[in-house]
Amino acid sequence: MQTNNSSLEFSIVKTIKDIPREDWENLFCKESIEGYGYQKTLEESNLKEFAFGYLLGKKNKNLVAIIPFFVMDFSLPSLTQGPLHWILSGLKGLLRLKIIFLGAPTTEEFYFGIAKTENLDTLMENAIKFLLAYVKQNRINGIAFYNLSQKNAALADYLKKRKFIELEGLPNTLAEINSNSWDGYLNSLSHNMRKDVKRKLRKSESLVKLNTFVREDIEDISSEIYKLYSNNFDDSGVHFEVLTEEFFKNIGKNMPGIAKYFITYDKDKIVAFNLCLVKGDLCIDKFIGFDSAVSHQYHLYFTSFRHNIEWCIKNGIRYYQPGATDYHPKVRLGAKLIPLHVYAKAMNPVLNLFIRLFSKFIEPKNIDTSWKGLKG
Repeated sequence: MQTNNSSLEFSIVKTIKDIPREDWENLFCKESIEGYGYQKTLEESNLKEFAFGYLLGKKNKNLVAIIPFFVMDFSLPSLTQGPLHWILSGLKGLLRLKIIFLGAPTTEEFYFGIAKTENLDTLMENAIKFLLAYVKQNRINGIAFYNLSQKNAALADYLKKRKFIELEGLPNTLAEINSNSWDGYLNSLSHNMRKDVKRKLRKSESLVKLNTFVREDIEDISSEIYKLYSNNFDDSGVHFEVLTEEFFKNIGKNMPGIAKYFITYDKDKIVAFNLCLVKGDLCIDKFIGFDSAVSHQYHLYFTSFRHNIEWCIKNGIRYYQPGATDYHPKVRLGAKLIPLHVYAKAMNPVLNLFIRLFSKFIEPKNIDTSWKGLKG
C-alpha cells in the first residue's frame, strides 16, 4: 500500500531488514541508545503480542522519514484498578481493541527519524492520511502515538490540533549522578533514606557475600536469567508485554558494547541480574530479575542499585535511568519522574468519546499505585 502527495510517498515494510542500517542511523539521533539493534532484537525475539512494522516516507526516492510501529490487541480494563476495573472488565469484549501504536514496545520513549529538510507538520499530515487509510483497510480500531516526551513537544502540539486525545503514560525515571563515590551519592538523599539504605546494606552484608560481574553474552546462563525475569514479571501488577528468553540472548548479539548484564552471584548461584543499555553518559536499567527466595532477605534491589551507581561513577556515566513502575523506592533513591504521554484517536466516534470521558480514570496513579503522591 502506498500513497503519494506532493512527491512525498509513504509505504510500509514489515521488517527492519528492509531498511538499510545507514539510512536508519542518518535519520535517527545518533546518541539514541534504543536504535536499529534494539528494534532488530524486538523483531527476532518471538514477542507474540506484537506485529511490527515501519512507516517509511520517501521524497524523490530518498528516505526522509522512518516511524516504527506495532499492532496489538489492547484491553482498556488492563489500565485500571479497583471498582472501575471490575466495571470495565464486564465490557471486556467490547473494549478489546486492535490498535496501531506509533513507537516501539519496551522503549523508554517515542523515537522516529525525520530528515532535517522536512517540515514536521507537512510530513505528519501526509503520514496520518496514509495511516487512516491503512487502519481502515486492516480493520484497526485506533491509532496511538506511544510515550512522547518533552523532546517531542512539536509533534504533541500537532497531534492536539488533529484532535488526538492526550493521555498520561507511566512516567520514566532519571537519577543524575553528581558525586564521585557511593557515599557521596548517598549523602545527597534524605536523612531517613540514607539511614534506611545503610541499614539494609549492612544486614545484607552480614548474611552473604555477593559478587557482581559484567557480561555481554549470556547464552550459557540464559535459562537462569529468564527465570529471574519471570519472578519479577509475576510479582508485578503492571504488564504490557511478556519478553522471551530469545530476547535476552539476542540483545547482546544485536547491541555489542551497549547491552550489558550485571550478574550477581551468591557463591555459584545467580540471585540477581540487571540488563542495562549504556551509551555516552547514560545508563538505562532496562530489565531486572531477582531470586524470590532471597530477594527481601538480601535486599537485592538496594544492593543492585548501589552496584549500578558505583559502576556508573567508575565509568564516567552521569545519568542513570532505573526505569518505569515501582516508583516509590526509585524517587527516594534520588530519581526524578520524567512525564510521558500517549496521543490516541479511535476510528469509532463513540469510542473516541468514551476514551475522552474516562481518560482521567486511566492515569498512571490508577495503573501503578506506587506513583501516588510522588513528584519528580
